[in-house]
Amino acid sequence: MVNVTWHEEVRSKNREEIILAAQQLFLEHDFHNVGIKDVCLKAGVSRVTFYKCFNSIHDLAFEVQIKVMSEMMTYIEEHYDDAGTGIQKLEKMLYVWLDFVKQYPNHMKYVGFFDHYYRDRYPNPELTEHYRTFVQQERSGMRLHGLLEQGVADGTIREDLDIRRISAVIFESMISFFQRMASIGSMVEQEHGVEQEEVARAMIDMIIRYVKK
Repeated sequence: MVNVTWHEEVRSKNREEIILAAQQLFLEHDFHNVGIKDVCLKAGVSRVTFYKCFNSIHDLAFEVQIKVMSEMMTYIEEHYDDAGTGIQKLEKMLYVWLDFVKQYPNHMKYVGFFDHYYRDRYPNPELTEHYRTFVQQERSGMRLHGLLEQGVADGTIREDLDIRRISAVIFESMISFFQRMASIGSMVEQEHGVEQEEVARAMIDMIIRYVKK
């Protein structure tokens, strides 16, 4: 059994409070307008405590992103029914993802803000490698590649597909769409006169129709 000291418990608690405070502030005021002082005030901690947990505001922003993505993957894993053919499993996974976005739109909104703010480059090589490793693990956690391979093997998914390329297309397309849905979904409804969930379901249907044998 692992022994956790009182200091480790306090540090862990402070770290979680800082991450939650930063997530709220980044969404409310955007990345450009949030500093360490703002986060400390929101979390009720000192700058000394902040630097015991994080090296910089960029370090914190990346940890919030990792938290958001991890919670998304956990939700999918907990609600995904791993039964049926490859094409059935793929469709169910995409709909579970949609359910997550409907319940936690701010998670996708944060991902959108993060991608926009760090669109040109990441702050340093250490954060770049840390985040790249995490993203690779999360993508494999969605098992898109495996589901497509299973579908090819059981005859429900086209054999002529480049599995790696299609996995990337599905992942990036859904992430991009859900970001827009979470950020300006109501405006999209007004512009097109179509409910955003109808658009989401049509998009999932297009993906399934494209890969289905």
